[in-house]
Amino acid sequence: MSFQTFCVLLAVFTAVCAQAPTNKYELKDANNATCLKADMSLSIKVDYTKTDNATAPFTWPLDGTVTVGGNCANDSMTTALLTLSIPAAETSVSMTFTKDGDSTFLSGVVLSYKEDPDIFNETANPNKTNDVNKGELKEFEASPGNSYKCNNQGDLDLGSGAMLILADVQVQAFDVKNSTFGDTLWLGSFYDECAADLPTTMAPNTTVNPNTTVSPNTTTPANHTTIMPTTTPEPKPTPNPDVPDPKQHNYTVTNGDGKICLMALMALQVDANYTKKDGKIGVAKWNVPENTTVGGDCGNDTSVLEVTYDGGESKISITFTKSGKSNMLQDDGKFKASMITVEYVETEAHFPETNNTGTKHTVTNNNLTAFEGSVGSSYKCMAEQDVMLSGDVTLVAKDIQLQPFGLSSDNFDTAEECPADNEISNIVPIAVGCALAGLVVIVLIAYLIGRRKSHKGYQQV
Repeated sequence: MSFQTFCVLLAVFTAVCAQAPTNKYELKDANNATCLKADMSLSIKVDYTKTDNATAPFTWPLDGTVTVGGNCANDSMTTALLTLSIPAAETSVSMTFTKDGDSTFLSGVVLSYKEDPDIFNETANPNKTNDVNKGELKEFEASPGNSYKCNNQGDLDLGSGAMLILADVQVQAFDVKNSTFGDTLWLGSFYDECAADLPTTMAPNTTVNPNTTVSPNTTTPANHTTIMPTTTPEPKPTPNPDVPDPKQHNYTVTNGDGKICLMALMALQVDANYTKKDGKIGVAKWNVPENTTVGGDCGNDTSVLEVTYDGGESKISITFTKSGKSNMLQDDGKFKASMITVEYVETEAHFPETNNTGTKHTVTNNNLTAFEGSVGSSYKCMAEQDVMLSGDVTLVAKDIQLQPFGLSSDNFDTAEECPADNEISNIVPIAVGCALAGLVVIVLIAYLIGRRKSHKGYQQV
């Protein structure tokens, strides 16, 4: 084995057995003063097509060897750019930050990477350069002069089968003073700190980028990933008595011929923040019961599942679309839940000591990529999937198997497991592989040491 080959194998071994490291990135202005700071653990995950037309995922971390570039904002500019690139791998991530009034945020991401056949095993597009552009974002939101912070891991979906996996994030793109991060503060309608880090704020396990439409009866502003109540910063949401885990129920929709065209097995729960009579913020949780009325519609490109309960007072509507049809691109053979609407009424049963008894709420997120699968197959996920519809309302789903298109019979077609289930099932083989690799290294070192000692025992005659 050559030294170069050993180094390559060691690098692969390290990438598989270790998480992406947390790195520090800085940009400096003409006076050599720090004008943009970013600490983060960043990995890239993409789906690519293999020679047998199967889709395979590939994930790689951005480590400390990246080249940092971009430009800072000045008095005449309201945008800043941070570019992280690995020239040897022809990979780069460019992040655009925007300053708009009393808010700063990540507004766009451009990912560029090359399908190196030595890395993308059996790729059908060797050496193809891919560019993924995600605009109209509002992530990492903070006030000017302050930093955004999020220690918990989250996924930023870029579309086209690409995402950024981020953790241990602290970013400040504007008004950096003395080369240090500004504070994370209450901003009146949101925190500089992400919801996942706040102990009583509901945070999604699967990160989606909300573009919410909220009825006038609610008080949740749209387009905020992390939104806190607007009453006062002191009270934090206090959960009500624990609700048991939701139970799985069967939901089916039939077409005009009475044939099942949409089938879903799911355990559903709704979490919602609300204001109590004492001004404190409570967290209501309730499970979707067994006795429901199921409706909906099936189409070639769009299907809808409607689950109504509580005597018609509460309803969950899930709209499924074929991926390519939702954004006028060529159909890629995928489907997803692109819109979810939750309707509910504040009652004492679910909202103890509510200050708004009888108030009806309708919360919609119409910019989702959830429950994604292939047309002609079913989506299956036993892990909990928390879909944030707004800063105050989250739909929790688990024990899921669904198929909104292409049912060939009254049973599910071949299931595609979600990444969360695959990560759990891969832990054991990865751990065993790491242990075996470590054992091989130890044996090899012991052999080399033993061989060296044996040579010293011989004397020239």
